[in-house]
Amino acid sequence: MPNSKNRLAIVVAVIAIIAGMLACGTGGLISRNEATATPTKTPRPTFTATLPPTETPIPTNTPAPTDTPTPVPITDTPIILTATFTPVPTDTPVPTAAPTNTPKPTSRPKPKPTATKTPIPKPTNTPKPAFPWTGAVDNRMQNCGLTRVFGFTLAQNAALAGDIWVHYWADGWNGDWAKSLWTDFGAGTTWKGDEGNWDGAIDNRPREGTWHVCVADKDDSWTCISNTVDAATNYDCVSGTQVVHITFRKN
Repeated sequence: MPNSKNRLAIVVAVIAIIAGMLACGTGGLISRNEATATPTKTPRPTFTATLPPTETPIPTNTPAPTDTPTPVPITDTPIILTATFTPVPTDTPVPTAAPTNTPKPTSRPKPKPTATKTPIPKPTNTPKPAFPWTGAVDNRMQNCGLTRVFGFTLAQNAALAGDIWVHYWADGWNGDWAKSLWTDFGAGTTWKGDEGNWDGAIDNRPREGTWHVCVADKDDSWTCISNTVDAATNYDCVSGTQVVHITFRKN
């Protein structure tokens, strides 16, 4: 190899140089003043040549063993189909019966239902009131200082209706007539319940009796143009009645 050969040439050259130097030393001139010594031969050094190491060859790749397939014996078991023969049943002929003529029943035509007319109810006309005015009691109160009937006469729109005559009386007493006003004489007062536009004072003390009240067509007339309202009073000033409030409304 190149490296080994170079090393060997260097070693040989070194040995040759050393040998030359030794030869010059022994063959040179010797001083006259010095004693001449018998030269001794110096033994040449022995050189052991060191051989360069030999290169180890690179191992080659050992191929992996290949798998040897193990043959698996295939044993096919033959399949034997066994079929049991079943005979097809034969059709038994059905005996045919002679047709009999069945007379069709005579059906009577069903009578058609007669449509009953539902009478349409006629709209009921609201009967006209018997009087142009209608009155009713609104309130009953206690007041031992007088016996009194009073209240309102109102138009159809609930506004005050003035100049209407109200007649109040009792059995055996002709009574009196009160004319309604266009203003509410009790409005704005602190005494709640005294609102009205007509007033019929009967007595300045409690009286027991039943008073008849209606709207009259004029002053001093007994012709009522409203229903007659009955107002009862008594002497009980705690739980009884001495003042009756009545309102008449124009129909």
